[in-house]
Parts: sequence; structure tokens; C-alpha cells
Amino acid sequence: MSRATFSQSLVDARLMSDALKAHAEELAKVGLAESTAVSLRECIDELSILDTQQEKLKADLKATTAKIVDVSKKMESDMQDCRKRVKLAIPQAQWKEFGLTATR
Repeated sequence: MSRATFSQSLVDARLMSDALKAHAEELAKVGLAESTAVSLRECIDELSILDTQQEKLKADLKATTAKIVDVSKKMESDMQDCRKRVKLAIPQAQWKEFGLTATR
């Protein structure tokens, strides 16, 4: 059987926590205290908060990556323009100073 997804694990844990609370008296007889349900609920709540934070970070990462792509395209365009103009204005012997090694 395949492993449950994160969201399915949270749903399963919520269901377990609620059922533990509902049947606290019967489960106390077998050593399962209500504190276990409370602890489980605290874990669920913390995981929900962490998941939300992680989703925000993913969105921020996508936005930053898009910005990097845009700025990189602009830089490459500027570099291409600079290379053309340097080759027009500067003698080939001095191109190396600009990092150019290509021929005319």
C-alpha cells in the first residue's frame, strides 16, 4: 500500500484525535489517556501552521525565481548590445580587455 499524502495524514490524525476524546473513558481502561488526544491535536495544529509557512515560502521562491529570470534576460540583452558596440568602436586587439575573444 502506498504512503498517505500529508493532507491525508492530517485528516487521519484529526479523526483519531476526535475519536480519542469521544471515547476517553473506554480508552483510559487500556492506558490511553485523554492527554494523548490533546498532544495529537497540538501536533496537528503545529503541522498546519508549518505547512502554511512552507506554502508561503514556495510562493516566495517562485516569485524570486521569476525575478531572477527577468533580470538575467535583461543582463544578457545588455551584454549582447555592449559586445556589438565594443566591437564597432574598439580595435580587435583591445577586445580582450572587455572579455571578448570572438572575431569580427
